Amino acid sequence: MPRTRRASRAATLFMAIAASCPPMALSLISLVESRASASVSIAVTWDGLLHESSAAAVVTSVESRPVWENGRIYTYTRVHVDRPVAGVLGTGSEAWIRTMGGIVGNVGQIVEGEAAFAPGETSFLFLRPGPVGAYVVTARGQGQFPVVADGVAPAHLVKSNAVGMLLEPRPAAPAAAPPRLAADVVHGRVVDDVARDVAAAWGAAHAR
Repeated sequence: MPRTRRASRAATLFMAIAASCPPMALSLISLVESRASASVSIAVTWDGLLHESSAAAVVTSVESRPVWENGRIYTYTRVHVDRPVAGVLGTGSEAWIRTMGGIVGNVGQIVEGEAAFAPGETSFLFLRPGPVGAYVVTARGQGQFPVVADGVAPAHLVKSNAVGMLLEPRPAAPAAAPPRLAADVVHGRVVDDVARDVAAAWGAAHAR
């Protein structure tokens, strides 16, 4: 189960906001401390990521709206679809993505291992249906691969640094080869190459 933390790492994001506030306003802002432990998750396999997703696309985040829901903070991020790769999203369309955590008023919550979006950031995402009208990132932070483009080398993908600690999944049988992990398949590779691999494997992954 994902672990919600208040303050601690949330303070990093909070300080960026606080830096632009007048000194008097800062006295009105507080964050509540709680235990700060990194999350531990099972590493998602490449086949599992494809199978559990309903869409794969390169998107750019446009805006984020944190809200309270059932006693927890969730953030809804509107993204623009730059390049649909597989599934239900179309070129030029937009989608809302729901993630756990965020800052509302004077309270901030960080959920370890969750996907995170900065304004204007471009990512290769694997998505599945979430609440009505929204998606969630498949396998949370493990389904988000930020796009790195320096204008010299072709744009490439890197694994998210927010996934927390990962444990390798057990092989299907004692003598079976270890499954391919999604991060190992994607990290460091050119966007076009990963997109081609996803499109080629999508049909088989959803025929099961």
